[in-house]
This record gives sequence, C-alpha cells and structure tokens, in this order.
Amino acid sequence: MAAKPKLDVQVCDHCNLRCAGCLHLAPLAEERFLNIETYERDLSRLASIDGIENYFGSIALMGGEPLLHPRLVDVVRITRAHLPLQNVVLCTNGLLLKRMDDDFWCALVECDVKLLISPYPPHVDYEGLTALAHEKGVHVGFARDITGTTDGKEAFLRLAIDTEGKCDQSRSFTSCPFGGCYLQLARGAVWPCQVAAHHRSLSKRFGYDMHGDFADSLPLASISSADDIETFRRMPHPMCRHCDNDSLAVAPWERFSLDAAEWLAPR
Repeated sequence: MAAKPKLDVQVCDHCNLRCAGCLHLAPLAEERFLNIETYERDLSRLASIDGIENYFGSIALMGGEPLLHPRLVDVVRITRAHLPLQNVVLCTNGLLLKRMDDDFWCALVECDVKLLISPYPPHVDYEGLTALAHEKGVHVGFARDITGTTDGKEAFLRLAIDTEGKCDQSRSFTSCPFGGCYLQLARGAVWPCQVAAHHRSLSKRFGYDMHGDFADSLPLASISSADDIETFRRMPHPMCRHCDNDSLAVAPWERFSLDAAEWLAPR
C-alpha cells in the first residue's frame, strides 16, 4: 500500500535556528505567526471534506520553529478538535522546550500530540529533553529528515531552485524527493510541497520574479472529497519548473550565511 501523504502546517515562518538551506526557507522569512482565527476557519473547512478523516498519514505542526508561537496551545487544541482521528505531531528543534509552561505540556497530553525533535546542531541535551517529555507524559521521538538520518543531523538536503523556471516540469515532478507526500496547508489552500507554498520568502529576500503563487494551489473551497487532493498531489505543478532536482545535494549542516546560493541550482 502506498504511503499516505502528510500535511504540514507552518505555525510560524521564522525560526530561532538559522540553518543554511532550510527546506522551509525559515532563515529568509519575516516574522509571521499563524493567525488563529484563520486557522480555525481553514481546519473547519478541511474537516468537512468527504473522506478526509483518515486520508493523511499525519498532521505536522511545524515551522520555522512552532514553539515561538505565543498561542501554540490554541493551535494544538484547534487541530485536535477538528481532526479527532488524525495522527498529529509537533515538530521542533527543541531549543525552547525547557521554557514551555504546564499549559503546553497538558495540551499535548490531552490532545494526544506526539513531540518530534529535529536534533540539529548546535549540540543540545537531547537525552534531557526526552526525559522531560516523558516526565510530562508526552510521547517523544526524533524526526527523520529527507537524508534518512535521525542522529545528530549533521547534513542537510540542499534544494536546487532555478529562479528562471527553465526545468522540465514533468521531469522535475517525477524526480522530486518529496514525491507529493509532504502537502502544505497555507493561505486557505493545499499546496504540493514546501517550495511551492513558501518560496515567497526567497523571492522577496533576493528579488527573484517567479510565477504567481496560487497557480500551484488547491483552494480548500474547491475541494469536495479527499479524492480531489489525491489527484492534485499526483500531478506536476507550475513550481516544478523551478526545481532542478538533478542538482540536489547533501551538504554539511551550517548556519545561514545570507547567501541565496544555499537554495539555488548551480549555474
């Protein structure tokens, strides 16, 4: 049986750990938090779609760094209220976990939300964070990234974006490492991948003129059943023209250096 797609929700665009080549382009993003009222409206619409109850393999609350959101507890509770049957996970780099209050930990327990820690450098006491989560009664694990590792994450998959959009759309789609399995919920629509949903940060920061955003999206208001999402995720999208997947590379982890080349295809 084919793997179920995952749905990522970017709780905030920015992050407190500026990783070079971040797949969600967080070092390039302006400070932006998910609007609670908008999110509740979108989740209500998503939950009303026929066949959605068990369609996704998981709903991932992520970023950026989600622990920066001042109303993260509301995000957690809204997610569970509207999607009671879905597996919900909270993905974090863990740097702020020891500062989180009891309301946060109680929400994770009551809403049955698993904590997934991405163990990026700089070194953090991950054993201590695991013990803390267990003490609070929260299920915790370590996120496996696209390179296949959960141990220290000393390397990053680096995107290879062609800002001129000269790649073959169908070829880019079939060679995509995300394979239509990491859908995004953003701006009232479902998106095929994080690049399509969040490339605006790259365009705005460095002045690239890529195609209009919504050409890639499936607006929630247009979806009548989970079959519509399934069809959508299995087809190429305009953003695929900007992905030079033949130039993808795995590079050592390092901090963002204000260089657009960390996301761009080599010329």
